[in-house]
Amino acid sequence: MKTLLGRLFLLALVGLLLFVGVAFFRLQLAVQEIKVETQSVGAGASIELGETQKLEILPLYEKGAAPDGLQSGHGVSYLIRTDSTTILFDVGNNLKAAPVSPLEHNMAALGISLDEIDMVVVSHRHPDHTGGNQWGSKMTFSPAGLSQPPLGDRPIYVPEPMTYPGSQPVFSEAPIRLSDDTATTGVMTFSQPFPIWLALPKGDEQALAIHVAGQGIVLVTGCGHMGLSALLERADALFQAPVAGVIGGLHYGNASAQELQPQIDLLHALDPGVVALSPHDSGPQALEAFAQGFPTAYQPIQVGQAIQFP
Repeated sequence: MKTLLGRLFLLALVGLLLFVGVAFFRLQLAVQEIKVETQSVGAGASIELGETQKLEILPLYEKGAAPDGLQSGHGVSYLIRTDSTTILFDVGNNLKAAPVSPLEHNMAALGISLDEIDMVVVSHRHPDHTGGNQWGSKMTFSPAGLSQPPLGDRPIYVPEPMTYPGSQPVFSEAPIRLSDDTATTGVMTFSQPFPIWLALPKGDEQALAIHVAGQGIVLVTGCGHMGLSALLERADALFQAPVAGVIGGLHYGNASAQELQPQIDLLHALDPGVVALSPHDSGPQALEAFAQGFPTAYQPIQVGQAIQFP
């Protein structure tokens, strides 16, 4: 009996090692593909944008501290207002599959209705951006709890083919001009974080670019999985104006100030007017490093606290 159990254990161990080995090999192939794909959009794909005089980004769901009556947690949803449009960017998380999602709760508490939203943009299909795993795993999303409220004829832009009842989401693989002053960056591939890469080594993410008058392009990210350098290179290839700010996730985790100094230097070279790092995927050390690195431009991201620029 012991011999049989030993053999079964050995077979299971060999099977596990083979699975991990194959997954790791696929990940390395994906990394090489990503390097090629990151450079696939050149200067010839330039997008001309008008300007907005004011930009307001209101975090509707985030990990940052929330005032009484609002909910916070691991995830992202921003309401973005420019002169020409109002965008719901990502729909947060509903980790406990509550009948009323945290986003739905916060929107009601802040007096915000879906009726005032012109369009929806999903950055990538991770559960903390699609309303919970119950939606993302089905190739869809929801700003609500256990249902998907009608979005009517509002445009929906997604980074991979997705569905939504009563709507036809646009797979915005290439950069798209959304309004007079706002565009998507187009889909950028990235290496999935552990343990997702065991099953799916490569992911797709898009960011927003907003042209602020007298300032330049402000990039708004969900997680920034593609990396700051690749994101800035994409912006430089697409838009005629310089990057004036970065707001949202950059997935720095528990990185120290010393580890982040090259990233801070990279952004410093652009002399940004606004920098705001998401606490949902970057820890206290990273937040403090960016706050110290950009003492006049840095703004914290907190639920219900609007970021204004300029």
